Amino acid sequence: MPTVEELKQTAFNAEKDLNSYQAKQGLGKKSDSTLESGVDEMVEKKFEQPAGLKYGPGSTASGSDHRVIPEDEGGTRDDRDRLPTAGQFNGTGGPEDDIKTESSNRGGDQEVPNLQDLKRRGVAQ
Repeated sequence: MPTVEELKQTAFNAEKDLNSYQAKQGLGKKSDSTLESGVDEMVEKKFEQPAGLKYGPGSTASGSDHRVIPEDEGGTRDDRDRLPTAGQFNGTGGPEDDIKTESSNRGGDQEVPNLQDLKRRGVAQ
């Protein structure tokens, strides 16, 4: 288990590497796959622990409830062999619940969305 000081030093070195002129400008020799895809896979070698690299659709986090959750991220297929969407994982305590609680506690306040605003945003039904 690394100590706090070792973790701080690792974070400092990583930030220093990311802020280097070479990293920002993309200088240095590049492999054919890096030139074709625009993604430098050699970045994985900079980490002591195994790292993974994804690119293309579904590789980034997004605020969309329609994003499909792949099996390697915990998505399980249903009876019709479909993967779940991010919207199916919404639980209590999310932004929708915060808006509903705030609107019920501060009724009549112009700054709090009313029922029509909630419906327009897709929060209320």
